[in-house]
Amino acid sequence: MSLRLADPSTLLWLLVLVPVAVACLVAVGVARARRRRLLGEQADALLPGFSTGRRLLRDGLMLLACAAVLLALAGPQLGTEVREVQRRGVDVMVVLDVSRSMLAQDVKPSRLDRAKREIRGLLDRMLGDRMGLVTFAGDAKRILPLTHDANTYRLFLDDVDTTTNRLGGTAIGEGLERALDSFDEARPEQGVIVLLTDGEDHDSDPPPREVAFKARARGIPIHVVAVGTADGGTIPLPDSSSPSGTTLLLGPDGQPVVTRPDEDLLREIADVAQGEFLSTERTAFPLDELYTKRIAVMPGVARTSRQAEVGIDRSQWVLAFALGCLLLRAVLRDTPLPDLEEPSA
Repeated sequence: MSLRLADPSTLLWLLVLVPVAVACLVAVGVARARRRRLLGEQADALLPGFSTGRRLLRDGLMLLACAAVLLALAGPQLGTEVREVQRRGVDVMVVLDVSRSMLAQDVKPSRLDRAKREIRGLLDRMLGDRMGLVTFAGDAKRILPLTHDANTYRLFLDDVDTTTNRLGGTAIGEGLERALDSFDEARPEQGVIVLLTDGEDHDSDPPPREVAFKARARGIPIHVVAVGTADGGTIPLPDSSSPSGTTLLLGPDGQPVVTRPDEDLLREIADVAQGEFLSTERTAFPLDELYTKRIAVMPGVARTSRQAEVGIDRSQWVLAFALGCLLLRAVLRDTPLPDLEEPSA
């Protein structure tokens, strides 16, 4: 049997004990010199309980106990045993807004490109989890069911643009409902919805608030990321006749349309469905934060189970040794140095 460590990098903290050991040696030397100055050659006879060797032993036991605690934190393993190892995971349905307002460039390079970048980052962190994809504009479409296949997911995500859905508009409610229908009703604890949109809802059927209440009733949180800035942005559209290749979307008054995220609506969706609300304007990597603080801590469900040979943790032995060092140090008490004045020069 060989000793293995679950986290060997923890032992780097042992380097901190080196200057502590040096300080202990210096302190013992100073105490010995002071005792000689105060009591002269009779120091050993007057203070038989004050021993330099005992002081060094006590300090050594303290350092040894600290080293043992660090070793325990490194997860020492000795021997192996066969255990059943379960692979657990969470189901995440991503609901992505692909309406024309997502072409606005108040978030660079555009709202849609930024949202897709966030989704790719989330995909890289989903180990053992499944992800699906729903897009919506004036209607909703399930692009991918829940899958472990990250490569296929990336291929489909790359093809998503503002032409993916047939109808114009922003039907958030329909997108959320399509995502909600993708989960197994018997296992609500494994599901979560992540909505990325600028929040300009145009008469969804059903309304997004209604779907949020349905999700809450099933125990499926909806986390919402608002894509865009409070100042908003104009909407560039492809135009081959224009020298720049684009033209701005104009309103009925002939002026460029300025689109702004409806954060009040998006906050309400998140609050009702007991999810988190974040904004790309105020959070550098919102989906990273969501995964770390909310998704990764979900219990999920067991996907697969297998027999595996794993190391047997022996940290309790090391901690028992550290406790023994501290108890022995408590027994080896020093006789305190008398409170005498230093001899004048």
